[in-house]
Amino acid sequence: MKRNLLHAFFVLLGIALLWTAGTRHPGLLTARQLHQLDHAEPLENAPPLLVFTTVALGGFSGVLSDLMWVRAAQLQMEGNYLELVQLADWITKLQPRFAQGWIYHAWNLAYNVSVMFPRPEDRWRWVRHGIELLRDGGLRYNPAHPTLYREMAWIYQHKLGMTTDAAHAYYKMAWAQEMARLFDGRGPDYAALAATPSTRSALLRVPQMQQLIEALREREIDPFTYQWPPAGKWDEMQEILQSHPGTGEILLRHVQLRMLMDRYRLAPDRMLEIEQVIGPLDWRLPQAHAVYWAWSGIPHASGWEAVMLDRMIFQSMAEAFRQGIYFFSAEEDRFIPSPAPDLLPYVERAFQRSLMEYDDDTMRTAHLNFLNHALVVMFTHDREAAARAIFEQIRSHYPDASGATAFQHYLLDQLAGTPDFVTLPDVAHRIAQALYFSFYWQALGDDARAAGYQHAAEWFWHYQASQDAFDYWELESGAREAVLNDLISDVSKDRIR
Repeated sequence: MKRNLLHAFFVLLGIALLWTAGTRHPGLLTARQLHQLDHAEPLENAPPLLVFTTVALGGFSGVLSDLMWVRAAQLQMEGNYLELVQLADWITKLQPRFAQGWIYHAWNLAYNVSVMFPRPEDRWRWVRHGIELLRDGGLRYNPAHPTLYREMAWIYQHKLGMTTDAAHAYYKMAWAQEMARLFDGRGPDYAALAATPSTRSALLRVPQMQQLIEALREREIDPFTYQWPPAGKWDEMQEILQSHPGTGEILLRHVQLRMLMDRYRLAPDRMLEIEQVIGPLDWRLPQAHAVYWAWSGIPHASGWEAVMLDRMIFQSMAEAFRQGIYFFSAEEDRFIPSPAPDLLPYVERAFQRSLMEYDDDTMRTAHLNFLNHALVVMFTHDREAAARAIFEQIRSHYPDASGATAFQHYLLDQLAGTPDFVTLPDVAHRIAQALYFSFYWQALGDDARAAGYQHAAEWFWHYQASQDAFDYWELESGAREAVLNDLISDVSKDRIR
């Protein structure tokens, strides 16, 4: 009897202690967040497997993860990437707070696994998996980890935005088409989105909305799916939406808003903030998304990570300047990126922000390289005044780079390489190349760029004519400048006529 009472006492004592511990748990969580001992909120609404591995396994999840990392390293050396995909997925579920696991897995999908497939559409599927892993998994459970933001920005800037992957044009086209479903033109209408019901309950309070949704569902169209517009149902959907003017527009904006926020995790207020500070962005371009994720990581970064994220912003803006306009023709399967000269002042603003905060030699070198490229872009887009202004900026801030040369000499250096090493056959080739691009852009409807390349061809032509008469580059610099100025004057007169 006494033993039973003793057992009952200990059971009640255990229950009381567990209850006391439970009442203290919220306070402990608050204290951990107050003193920044956690990098993320406690796991909530997580998948059952994730809850099991992080809670039930406790400290053993780390041991199991270590064994999987050993196996992953072996698979990596063997080049067995497909098996590595599943293994890395388990690793991230065992240690969701371990940022490097998410980074490694995403990088492996986007870079190693994707290049195993010859078809661009197959490669794109794996690149998207890498993006989604970081965005929907890594940043969800580690929202204050700056390296994850940097890796997200890097995939957009490098894998999609640059040309190192043979399928880069397909990536750009696929991403632009995906983003075009969310808004008309280069980006969202922020004022319209702000006035759009953001929750389903608020949407259903709009007059006639319930009837519209029922009409869509009768045609087996679910307006709340991420597959929007639904495959094979576009004409039917348009017919129904047009039969409900006003209400159909509200529903379409609501779906676009929820896709923007839920699927792509893009906050319209942050997008607007970036555009107000950095300048207008075309959100169909991967460079804009590189800027977005780098910008999102800056509040969580310090030291070297902050510098890297800041660099990511001006590098992505510079890349958008280099290829921020797309010429796309589905009928001809033609997708051509082209410079966006109107972005010049905004890229310059991004550089100046970084130079004011982190003025070092590498940033200044990057700035000079950008100005050199921008000078050529402005000239070949028939904006000679802007090109001359860039040259004056180079001569003012980087006198060692420009020396005492005049604008004409410096421009020829950038167009043709160092003139001391340019032969007459080289010049003839550059004349033909410039004329080809002049006709090329004229055919695409870009008359300003066509005129700019024609101007460049004229400059090269007069340079060749001067070489036929004498060895131009053996003259003294003063005499060389006089001859070139005469040639440039002739070109200007020809253009005026």
